[in-house]
Amino acid sequence: MGIFDALNTSVGGLQAQSFALQNISGNIANASTTGYKGIDTSFEDLIPDATSPSRQVAGGVTAYAQATITTQGTVTTTSVGTNMAINGDGFFNVQKSTGTVDNVPTFNGVTDYTRRGDFQVNSNGNLVNGAGYYLMGVSVDPKTGNPTGNVPQVLQFANNFIPSQTTTSINYAANLPSTPTTTISASSASGSIVALAASIRSISAKTRRSRRPQVTAIPPRAAPPTHSPREAATSTAPRRCRLAPAIS
Repeated sequence: MGIFDALNTSVGGLQAQSFALQNISGNIANASTTGYKGIDTSFEDLIPDATSPSRQVAGGVTAYAQATITTQGTVTTTSVGTNMAINGDGFFNVQKSTGTVDNVPTFNGVTDYTRRGDFQVNSNGNLVNGAGYYLMGVSVDPKTGNPTGNVPQVLQFANNFIPSQTTTSINYAANLPSTPTTTISASSASGSIVALAASIRSISAKTRRSRRPQVTAIPPRAAPPTHSPREAATSTAPRRCRLAPAIS
């Protein structure tokens, strides 16, 4: 083996390890994906054509992805009643919608298989998983519980689990400005917003005015008289008085 063959063998090993790291990265990225199956990596030796049987010639290596779709995954509990999981062997029969006609999905008749069971009922009553596949199945006799056919069809349920009810009243709350004042309409119905608009604004304006704080101005107190140091010394110093002689 020459230097060129040795370099090719080294590069082949690096490419195989890079392929394995890509599979590991994909497994980590899809750790939370429902129904995802991890991909393993298998390495295989590349044995070159040896011209001399008495000598061992070093070969290269290659990597292949090994699917694990038949391996049982972890079953997780959810709060959705239509979510399902398969414990053991088996797959869900599903079909992918190819289009919509009059708001009804159309299919091409090709059946696919998956173990992703996060199905939810859509607006048409079909069970659709997170990948957009429609669940298929066979009809069952409601009395005996036995299937009535052997050809699976796209399931569709009556989407009337919650009957509709007529709206009778609406609670409406709004902030109305105090100006401009809306006058009461003579033709407005009693108790309507138009009829009560003027009184509501009047009450709102009174409430805002009554909430203003009352401020009373208090005049400042007069400052005590001040004296200069000379005046203070003069007023506090003792005074001398001259006594006149008494006349008898």
